[in-house]
Amino acid sequence: MQTRTLAAGTASGTASLDGRRFLRAVGGAIAAAVLTGTAAWFGLRSVMSPEQSAVASQIVVAVVYGTLIASFVYAFRPPHDFPLDLKFTSAKHLGLAVLAWFGLISVALAVYLLLSPVTGGLAESARQILSVATDVKRLDGQPATAWAVAIARGCLIVPVFEEVFFRGLMLGWLRKHLADRGAITVSAALFAVMHGYPIVLPYAFVSGLFTGWVRMRTGSTLNTILMHVLNNVVFLFAGLSLLK
Repeated sequence: MQTRTLAAGTASGTASLDGRRFLRAVGGAIAAAVLTGTAAWFGLRSVMSPEQSAVASQIVVAVVYGTLIASFVYAFRPPHDFPLDLKFTSAKHLGLAVLAWFGLISVALAVYLLLSPVTGGLAESARQILSVATDVKRLDGQPATAWAVAIARGCLIVPVFEEVFFRGLMLGWLRKHLADRGAITVSAALFAVMHGYPIVLPYAFVSGLFTGWVRMRTGSTLNTILMHVLNNVVFLFAGLSLLK
C-alpha cells in the first residue's frame, strides 16, 4: 500500500500532534457539542409544537455534529494543514477517490457474499444495512422539513465530521505510534466499532481501509469526504428504493 504522498507532506507536522493535544481537542469538542446541543434542544422546545419534535430532533443532531466539526477546525487551524488536511489537491485525486469508492463497493460485496450463510444473503444484508445506516425507516411519515434536515446531516455534515475525525485527527495521531498500514487498519477498526451494529461492521471496516488509503495517498481529507458523501447519497437512494 503506497503512502508516500502523505508521509512526505506531513512528516514535520506529525510531531506536533501529541496525546495531550489530541485529548484536549476531543474533550473540548465534546463539551462544546453538549452545550450547543442542549441549548438548541431547549430553544427549539420553546418555539416548536410537540408535532414538530422530529424536526427539532434532527436539528439538534445536526447542531451537535456541526459543533464537533467547528471545534476541530478551530483547534487545528488552519484546517488545510496537518492533521485535518481539508484541502483540494487535484482533480486527479478526486477521480481516484471516486474510483476507490467503486473498489470499496466491490470488496464489500465480496465480503458480504462470503458472509451470506450467516447474514441471509446479499439482499437481506443490504436491507439490514440500509435500515440502520439511513433515516428512511426512522423518518417514515415525518414532515418534509425533518427529511430535509436529516438528508443534509446524513449526506454532508456527518461525512465531514467522520472524515475530519477518523481520517484526519485520529489517523494523524495513530501514525505517530504505528506504521502507515497499521494506522490505517486501527483507524478502520475504530471507525467500524463506532457504527455499532454488527451487520454494518464489515462494510464500515472496509470503508475505513479504502478511505484511509486515499487519505494517505492524496494527503487530503477532502478526497475522503467526497467518497463518504457519495456513499451516503447512494445509500439514501437505495434505502428509498428498498425500504419504502
